[in-house]
Amino acid sequence: MFELSCEMEFPEDQYFKINRVLLSLVGLWPYEDLKVRHFRFILSVLIMITFIGTQIKEFRERLRNNWDALKDKEEIEIICKHGNTGKLFTIFIAVLVYSILFLYISQYISVLLNIAISLNESGPRELLFPAEYFIDQQKYFYVITIHVSLGLLVIGTTGIATESFSLANALHAFGLFKIASYRMKKVLDGINRTDMCLNKEYARSCNKIIAAVDFHKRAIEFSELLKGSFGRMYLAMFVGCVCSIGVNLSTISRLLIMEKEIFFIIKYVLCIILSLTCLTLANYAGQEFINSDTHVYRTICNMKWYNASLKTQKLILFLIQKTTKCYKVDAGGMFSPCLEGLTTAVSMSVSYFMVLRSTF
Repeated sequence: MFELSCEMEFPEDQYFKINRVLLSLVGLWPYEDLKVRHFRFILSVLIMITFIGTQIKEFRERLRNNWDALKDKEEIEIICKHGNTGKLFTIFIAVLVYSILFLYISQYISVLLNIAISLNESGPRELLFPAEYFIDQQKYFYVITIHVSLGLLVIGTTGIATESFSLANALHAFGLFKIASYRMKKVLDGINRTDMCLNKEYARSCNKIIAAVDFHKRAIEFSELLKGSFGRMYLAMFVGCVCSIGVNLSTISRLLIMEKEIFFIIKYVLCIILSLTCLTLANYAGQEFINSDTHVYRTICNMKWYNASLKTQKLILFLIQKTTKCYKVDAGGMFSPCLEGLTTAVSMSVSYFMVLRSTF
């Protein structure tokens, strides 16, 4: 065995060189030249914004094309209903996140008020998150607090924008599946059994089936676009939320043992609520994809096929075969969000908490 010298130089290049290089590439390494760091950071942000912007443009074009393909009042009502639901979910997410952020930083309101009324009472000097500023943190505590709070608001707004956008588009996909079911249900409307031998009636039923299949195809393609754009992001969110719940439960347990003030516990409870909400909404969306596609299959099975001609019955049988396997979205090819997945996520969080709890 050997003893380490107290004056041993920090082996940063040996263990953290790759991390330093990666952070430096995107302008996040704080020990570089300020101009170079700002240039790299701005360039990285611009590339990210333009990349995301092209995806948003693709979604917008698909949405417009789907709206233009609607044929009657009932279909418009279906898609409008899902659009309104997406709007309500966006409001709900925004209110929830901003409320949690407000409560999370509310402990510093008294500090900010001290600036305005020039009180001599000493306020809290603990930052929301551990960070190293290149200034006296106690002297400029108010400025740093404002900076951290604004940073949280920007991060929260970014999360609201992306998550609500993906959820609103998922609801649009559900609407497309519902329209496909509606069109399938109307395939045999107005066709008499005695007239089914006529080519005119057969052609009419074929056109209705083609129109229904077209919207089912649109729904699948739009869902695939969602999966390709947000699948990996959901996988990262899933892992992050599971770890967050486990860590925050462990922290709450430790704070209860230490008999800390209730405010410290409330902060971590809010984080758990936010993580559970994200997991619930994402898995709800995944379950709705399964339910919507299954509804198309059941609608086809419930059609009065016995009233159709033999040729039309063959087409219906073909549709049943093609829709037997329900459509599922997946997160990066590793996880399929659904209600069962939500149960799995909560179970994993509790298991992770128990592992952490056993270490102290």
